This record gives sequence, C-alpha cells and structure tokens, in this order.
Amino acid sequence: MQFNSSSKNREKCSIFLVWNRPSAAQRALAGEPSDPGRGADGRACRCLCRPHLPPLTRKSSRSSAAPAFLSTAGRPARPDHQRSLHFRDNFRFALLSAALRTLAWCAVKRDDMTAWRSSSFVSGVALCAAVLSLIHCDVSQHTTNSPSPALERSQHGDFVQFDSAPDTAAVESSVQVKYKCTKACRVGVEVVLSTPRTIGFVSFRRTWTHVRKVGETRTRTIELAFPPALVYKRDFFMRGPMDAHNVMVRAWLVHLDEDGDGSSKVGIGKYHQSLVRTFKFLQVVPLSERPAQPRTRSVAWGAELMWNVTKDRIEQCSPESDVVDLLVFPFASTGEKYGVIRTFSTFINRELETARLRAKEQPRLALSVWLYLLDWCNQKFCAILRHVNEHRKYGAPLIMLKDSGEVVVQMCLVSGEEKAFTAHSLLPLRTWIRLDLFINDSKAKLKITYEKPTGDVMEAQHTYEYQNSVLHNDTSGYFVIGGDIYMPGILGYFGPIRYHRLGAEQVVNPLSPARTLKLLDEAHTECEEMRWVTSGFLYALQDGRVRHNNDVCESYYEGLRRTFAQPRCIQTWSWDQQVKYGAALKILRTQEEELNSGLWSSRRILLLSQQLFQDVVRGLSEVGGIGVGPEVVSSLLELLQVCSCWGHHQASLMLATLHLAGLGLPVDQEKGHVYSLMGGLRDERLSLLHLGYKHMQGLDGFPKDQDVAYGYYANVGRQTSIDRDKIQDSEQSITEHVRVTNAEEMQMQAGEEGDVVQFLRLQAERGHIESQKTLARMLFWGSNGVTKNISEAVKWYARSALEMTDATAMYDYGILLLKGTGVKKNRTLGLKLLQKAADMGAVTALNGLGWYYSTTGKDDRKAVYYFDLAAQNGSKDGVFNLGVYHLNGANPDTPGKNETAAFQCFLKAGQLGHVEGAVEAASSLSRGLLAGVHRDPEKAVILLKEVSERNGHLGFTVREALKAYQRGSWDEALLKYAMLAETGLVVAQNNAAHLCEVLKHGTSCQWRYHNYSTYNYAPHESGLLKMGDHYSAVGDMVKAIALYSRAALQGSPQGIYNLAVLTEEGYSIPWNVLEQMQIPAEAQLNKSALVESLLLRCREFEGEKDDMSPCALALFGVQVRKAWWDFTHSTMQLTLAWWTLAVLLLFVLGIGIQSALSYSAAHMGRLSNRSSERQRESDAANQVNWERVLDAAAHQRGLQVPSVLTHLEQNGRPSMIQNGRPLREAADLLKA
Repeated sequence: MQFNSSSKNREKCSIFLVWNRPSAAQRALAGEPSDPGRGADGRACRCLCRPHLPPLTRKSSRSSAAPAFLSTAGRPARPDHQRSLHFRDNFRFALLSAALRTLAWCAVKRDDMTAWRSSSFVSGVALCAAVLSLIHCDVSQHTTNSPSPALERSQHGDFVQFDSAPDTAAVESSVQVKYKCTKACRVGVEVVLSTPRTIGFVSFRRTWTHVRKVGETRTRTIELAFPPALVYKRDFFMRGPMDAHNVMVRAWLVHLDEDGDGSSKVGIGKYHQSLVRTFKFLQVVPLSERPAQPRTRSVAWGAELMWNVTKDRIEQCSPESDVVDLLVFPFASTGEKYGVIRTFSTFINRELETARLRAKEQPRLALSVWLYLLDWCNQKFCAILRHVNEHRKYGAPLIMLKDSGEVVVQMCLVSGEEKAFTAHSLLPLRTWIRLDLFINDSKAKLKITYEKPTGDVMEAQHTYEYQNSVLHNDTSGYFVIGGDIYMPGILGYFGPIRYHRLGAEQVVNPLSPARTLKLLDEAHTECEEMRWVTSGFLYALQDGRVRHNNDVCESYYEGLRRTFAQPRCIQTWSWDQQVKYGAALKILRTQEEELNSGLWSSRRILLLSQQLFQDVVRGLSEVGGIGVGPEVVSSLLELLQVCSCWGHHQASLMLATLHLAGLGLPVDQEKGHVYSLMGGLRDERLSLLHLGYKHMQGLDGFPKDQDVAYGYYANVGRQTSIDRDKIQDSEQSITEHVRVTNAEEMQMQAGEEGDVVQFLRLQAERGHIESQKTLARMLFWGSNGVTKNISEAVKWYARSALEMTDATAMYDYGILLLKGTGVKKNRTLGLKLLQKAADMGAVTALNGLGWYYSTTGKDDRKAVYYFDLAAQNGSKDGVFNLGVYHLNGANPDTPGKNETAAFQCFLKAGQLGHVEGAVEAASSLSRGLLAGVHRDPEKAVILLKEVSERNGHLGFTVREALKAYQRGSWDEALLKYAMLAETGLVVAQNNAAHLCEVLKHGTSCQWRYHNYSTYNYAPHESGLLKMGDHYSAVGDMVKAIALYSRAALQGSPQGIYNLAVLTEEGYSIPWNVLEQMQIPAEAQLNKSALVESLLLRCREFEGEKDDMSPCALALFGVQVRKAWWDFTHSTMQLTLAWWTLAVLLLFVLGIGIQSALSYSAAHMGRLSNRSSERQRESDAANQVNWERVLDAAAHQRGLQVPSVLTHLEQNGRPSMIQNGRPLREAADLLKA
C-alpha cells in the first residue's frame, strides 16, 4: 500500500506499511530487532515516521537499535546520546498512530460486522483518509532486497560507505571502503552469513584504527575471504558445500574514546553500537556454477575413484515403522530345541528412538502370534516366543505352553523380579489359534481367538496387572520363535507373527498365505482320520484273530465278557470314510496275513510304508515316469499320501518335489509348500534340508530368510553329529558326489563285482598295506558301491595295522580297539598302537591320545598337550577338542571359561569340515552375544549346509539313486535325484538335469536344476557352463560372462576358453575377474594380448598337455596371427623375406635345370649303349661269318688263318671304348 501526500510540503515523512514480513535472517544481518507488529494474517505491520527537522539534543544512555534498513529513507542514524526528538515528532507519531488504529478498526469492522452496509464502510474509509491527509509525507514501499544504503553521516560529519563492492560472493573479491573520522576511530568490514541452521554468523572480519589526520576522507581496499564451502563446488575434501540464504558485507565506524568495554580492539559486536554503518547484500553463486577448489593435497587413486562413483548418489531413507513382521511364512516346529532367532536394532528415526528409550521402564508393545498345534507340550513347558537379553536371562515377554494346554506369560519387572500368570484356557489341537498380547506399563492382556470345527469363533481374554512396571528393551539380546538351547519349542506350526514395538490398541494380522495354511490344515485332518481308520482296522483284525484262534487261552473274565456282554462293533468308520481311504484299506487287506502273523507295532507300519514308497517310485518308472497319464499319477499321489500319514515322511518330500518341479503334473507351489512343511515337522532329515535350502536361496515361493534357514539347518546339523556315531546303521552311508556323466567316477562305483574292488582285494591278500587300508575303509563306510561290512573291515584294519609299519593303519585300528567298534575292547593294545602311530608322525594319532587321556586316562594336562599339538599340525578334531576345553574352563594352563576362544576354535574346526565344530560356531553366529563376535546368520547357514550334506541318511538316498541309474532304471533315478536336488545337493542337481536332458522331459526340468546348481556357494563347473551356454544362446551376454567367469575362477579350462572366445568377439570381461585370474595388467589393454593370456592360462589348467585340445589349437592360431602381423608390419623383415624368397626361387630353378640335364645325359647314354651293343653284335656276327668263310677256303686250300684277325679283334673293341669316353665325361660334368 502506498499513499502520497502533497509534495509542496518541505517536511518529508516516510510511512512504511510493510505487509510482507522480511525474513529473520535478513533482519538479523542488518541488525534489526525482531519487534515488528503482527497483523491478523501473521504478516508484519510496521509504521514509522521520520521528520526532517532541526533536532533538539537529548542524551540517552541506551544504544540505538534502529534497523539499518531504515537508514536509507531518512536522515542518517545517530547514537542515542546525540539523537533528539522534537515535540512535533511526537505529535506526528501520535497522529499517525491514531490514523493507523482507525484504519485497522475499519478493516476489522469490515471483516467482523458483516451487517454493515457498504455505505457505512465507505464513510469509515473516508474518515481514515481524512486523518492521514493531515500528514504531508511521501510514502514508499520498503522491500527487504534493498541496494547499498545511501550515505549515512553523523552530526559531526563521520561517514562510511562502499565505493566499490562485488555483487556476488566469489573468490578473490574485494571492497573499497570510503570513510571519514572526526576523531580517532576504528573501522571494520564484516561478512555475515545466514544459513538454514545459523543466522547472523560472521565469517570474516577486518578492522583497523585511524588516529592520524582525522577529519580527512580516506579510502581503503579490503580483500574479502569467504568460506570455501560458500564459493567452491563440492569435492573430495569439501563434501558439504554451503547454501547460504543471505550473504551481506557491511562496514561500520566507531570512535575509540566512546568504547567503554575495550572490545573495539577487535571489533566484536560493534556493528550495533557503531556511529555510522553501511551494508550490501551479495548474491550466492549456485552450486552447479561454482569453480573447483585448487588442489593443495594429493588423494589416493582408489579413494578418489570411490568418491567420483558415489558423489552424485542421492541417499534415500526407507520409511521406518515400529511394526515388524517376525514371520510371514509358516515355520514347522518339531518340538525340539530349534527355532527362529530375531534381533532388533535401534530406530534410525530420532523420534521413534526417543519414544523407544522412554518406554523401557514403562513399555507399550503389542504382539500377535498364529499357532497350529498337533500336540501339547511333552515336557512341563514348551516355548512359543521368548526374549533372551544380553545377559542370557529371560526378558519380556516370555510366552510358553504348558503340558496341560494352557498358556503362561512371564515378564521381567523393573524391580528385577520375574512374574508370570497362567491363562486358564486350553488351546485346541489341529486348528489355527491367534494369540494377541498387549503390554501397557504394568498391565498385560492376552487375547486367545480360534475357530471351532462348527465354524463358531471362540474368544477368550485374560488380563493381569503386575506389581511393578515391566522392563522391556527389545534391542538387548534376541527373540526366539520356538525352541532354542534353553527350552524346546511346540510341536506344530507358527503362522504370521506381527510385533508393534511401540504398542498399539489393535493389531491387524491376517492369516496368510491363506490357501497354503488351509491346505495344511486339511492334510493334517486327513492324516489323522487315516491313522484312526488304520488303528480301527488293526484292532478289528486282532480281535477277529483272538475269536478264531482256539489254541490260545484267554482269561476267565474275557470269557465271561464274550458270553454275557453285548457284542461290540469293531468296524466304526463310515461308508464315506471307507471310500475316501479305500487305498489304505486295500493295502491293509493285502497285508492281512502278515499282520496276523505277530503282534502289531508302529515299527511294522513304518516298514510297510517304506516298502510301499519304493513300490510307488518303481511303479512310476515302469509306466514311463514323468509321462504317465493323470489317472495313474492321481493314484500314485494317493499312495504317497498314505506313506506320509503312516510315518514315512520322505514320501512328503517326494510329493513336494512333484508339485514344485511339475514332474508329471502341473506346478502347484502351495501344495508343494504344504508337503514340505509336513515332512519338516516330522523331523525328516531330507525335508529339513529342503526347507533350509529353499529359505536360504528364496526359491519356489519360499521367502529368503537366513534366520528361518538356520532354524532348519541347525536341526539337521545336530542330527548329522549324532548319526555319525551310529556307524552300524544299515540306512546310513557316506555321501559320495558321483556325476553320472563322469566315466571314471562311475567305474569306481561298480561295487564288489567291479574291477577296482577285485584288484584291491587281490592286492590286499598279497599283503599290500595301502590296498588293505582302502578295502577296509570301503567296507567300513559302505562306499564305492560296496556293501557295508564292519566285521570284515575290522579284519583288514587289523592286518594292515599289525604290520606296525603304517601310522594311519595303526591309528584306525587303535581307535576301534579303544571304542570297541566291531571288535572287543583292548585298551592296552589300542593305546600302544596310538603311541606308535604318534611317534611315526600321525597327526590323527596325537588327537587320539588326547581323547584317550581326556576320557579314560583322566589327565587333562596331557590331553590338552596332545590336542594342542594335533591342532598345530592341522587336525580339525584337535582344534575342536581345544575349544571344548576353553568352553568348559577345564584347561589347566588357562583356567576359567573363555567362550570367545572356544568360538574361534569351533569356527576353525567347522571350516575344516568338523561337524560338531560347525554346529557350535553357527549357534554363536546366529545369536551374536559373545564378545567380539558379530551376528552373521548367513555365515552360520553356509557352515551348517556344508556339514549337513554329509549326513548318512542323505548319503544312503544318494546311493539308492545311483544304483537305480546303474541298473538302467533311469526314470526311477530321475525321481530320486530330483528329490535330492530339492535339498540343495549340487551333484544331485547336475545328475537330475542330465537325466532330464537324456530322457527328453522338457527344457524346464533341465534348466531348473542346472540353474539351481549355480545358486550354491560352491557350484560345480558343469552347471555354470551349461547355464552360461543357455544365456549365451538367448543373447543375455552379461549373465553368460558372469557364469563363465565363475567357472573360470574355479579352474575350468572350458570356462576360460569361452571367455577367450567372447573376448575375441568384442565382449569385455570384468577387470576384477581378470585380476583374480592373475592376468597381467598390460595384457588387459590389448584384445589380442588378453586372448593370448587367457588361452595360456587355459593350457595351465588342462590336466593333460594335449597338443590337439581346443585351447592348444586356439593358442596356436593366435600365435600364428600375431607372428604374421609382426612380419607384415616390419619393413626390414619384409625386405629380408623377399630376398629369401628370391634366393629360394633361384635355388629351386637351379635344381630343376640340373635335374633336366641329368635326365638328358642319362637318356643319351642309354641310346649310345644300345647302339654300341648293336654294333658289337653285328661285328661279332660278321666276324663269325668271315671266319667261317676263311675256314672254308682254307680248308679247301689247306691254308691257316693269319694272326691279323686277332689283332683286328683286339683293335676293334678299344676303339669303340675310346669313342664313347667323351660322352660319359660330359655326363659326369653335368652331375657334378
């Protein structure tokens, strides 16, 4: 709003009606007090009048607090002791105040008195305007973004102003201050910042004194220094740039003789007490436009790289809530000391964390738990949910189930006492029950809800108030769902569990997944009815046998009952039940004779179910396995359900496998979950491995949860430790990782009739100690297809050990003698053999001596000595036994318990493969209560999975699958290997995938198990290569390279070769993979050099140096290409090559000419020889004829032949030889 009065008046009055309130930061920077008035809408309203009249002096002891903003519109500001007010000033102020009040009253009346008519309001406004017209003043609107103020002078002529000042806050800025002092004075320049967290922060101050030549106008240039965070962009050293709201540079002047406290020496706080002042607001350069700060320090390359990668990352906090879902998927509790462990950390949100800390001694929490009970507790108490604090004591809450079916709730109070109350409501069996627990300070309320078979919902509520407040700190220790080392859990299932850490009036916790839990209830109901029908049939069968067996004597009372009592109806099941469970009744009828042969026991029904299971699996293979019709599959599924209900719970795992993998029927994950949980509930080892593996990897609809996986694997790990002591169990065997695609491994599994065992037996009979030991080991553990025979194994152990030449043999037989396994105990001979083996350097014998002295010898010092000696030499048993001594505090050298040292020993032993060591180390890792041991459930699960896969029952099933493959029942082998593959066993996954491919059961079956094998922490290279080929075929080269890289890092030549091929095609290999393969850094910069390095590494990993292997041929091609490239790109080598080629051509030409001449000469010689022979033949004929003529003539004349003929004959032959000599010499010259 702006009102302009008459401009003829020589007096000027500035009226400011500031309806837009200036920010607190700007008022603080300018020195303005925070005292403006407030309008009804919260905006500032200020009215000031400053007349230009000669003042009358009136001193005041208080300093002025007039804002610097106001100095721009009127006279210069003056100190209070020089400032005066005229009577007319007071009058104008009073009149202006009345006018403003009148205007405000008019506005209020307009707003509130809506009954006014518009003419009344107009008259009121006119009255206000008439009052204001009495004041002749110029009204201007004041804004907070004012420029540098006008020159401000004191009454003596002092002033200070900026001749030049920057417009923005930047590096190397300066201001030129012009000032005048009439007395000795101090001048100061300051930079004041306003940030979101700070207002009026002075970041720069420069002061100086002026005592000489006062009264003169001086000018001084000041270099400004802004904080680096204000003028530079974000970098490694300055990671938090400043985004200031306002930046102001201001100057002030104060006389030295008027400084009472002496603080003007540094100029602190003198701006508000200054005689004159000036200021200017500066603009802040945006963050993106600021220059980079010059480097004065060096940064490590890795640190700078990490900074460049993460500097632009926007950190986002996930929404935090106090509602926690402890379980979202059913957990099968076996009624043993295994459960799910959960821990809680502090809130990130400050408000939530503050509320949690305040609620420690006056807590508010709410907890909702779903349960499905198959039986009440078989002990006095079973755990439902418990809190164990960091001191290993029970905290709050503690919910337990009694053996009578009632719920007990215990709390730890602030006073240190532990109080509990019992809810006298029996929990029903085989139905889902919801428990809701609410705690508010000292009050506890338990609400029990369940549905009856009739469909009615039952609800019971129990309230209890403790004497003191409940002490609750959920970040201390851990929570356990089910059992743990202190208390067993329930026998049943846990459904969804929701926990409100800060309390709630109601808890929303629906029963989910709904279909899975409904099917689970139906399956257990059917099994219960089937067991009831089976029991009724057996009872009727036994009763009938008693009736018809006249040879058996019965008691007197039984005879009376039969004579006089009413007849009993043995068959009590209905017709519908007979139809529903017809398969079970049919099997029982077929076994009626066998059942009549003796007393019935649960062991016999278990054996019957095992035999039925084998028949069902064999039947699947006989009818074509996976390709059978739906009717056959349905009947087989029904028989598998009968096996499961009768106690052979491996049938439950087979049902889960069929539904999850879709073998012969459509995939149904919910049904697969149901049968998986049913098998796990009955403590079946393979089912527990299956559940642990699925939760570990998060496969087939099972949520990935390492805590739940630990609950299952801990059970199997403990059972594996117990099973190892039951060597003579015929249903246990060592787990052998035999791949059916490896001919050498299959040859080693031929059994007693195989060449390997026959050769070993022959060599053992001849006295070969190594053959004797190997044969004994096969017979003792039942490995390599050999039937377990402990007595025969002991015989071979004895023969090899009593030679007293092999330390290992003496140790093996000595331990058997000390334990009495398969042989009568003989401590004297056993100890002698152990000592002899230890003297010969057997590490296992050292541990055996320690075991002897710790158990039989009762000498802890000697035992620790031998254990320590064995541990130092790498014995896993020695390391574990040392940990036991640390845990029990029985070490004579270091008395007292040392749980941390024991954990380190257990962890090392577990990593070396010790079963008990892995179980104990995983227990500590899952809780994280030991000093220096951080909670790591994932590491605990990995440890347990490795040792659990050495379980003897798992090994027996693996061997059964291998036998089926060896006898040609590949469909049966596929079913068994598929069931084992669902437990996470890598070799079973590889074999199942191979059988799916060979039997042509579809690519989904093959790729399912190849893919699953890659999820393991130690996958076999075959699965990695297969999946790499699959992704390469579909064009996903990123995944293909990742899988090939994993295979290459395991030492696979095929994986390295594939990487070399992909590199040749232009794909890049991750640098970290190349570093792990120890590829030189310079080779990584050149594609050809990288390919050559990969192929060289491939050749190193090849077992046999075959010159015709793919890596060798590819390497030869690369080296030839490299040599040709080097040759063609070298001028000297190219010139030398041309000269060499020319000489070679000349040489070949000379050889050709020489060969032609030689051929020509030889031909001419043959012609001359033929002509000479003809001439000689003709001459000889002529001579004969001539001699005959002469003889005839001489005979007629009676004359003799003259001797000249002989001369002619002699002269004729040499002449022919001489004539032929030149030709032969010419030929010899050509040959030379």
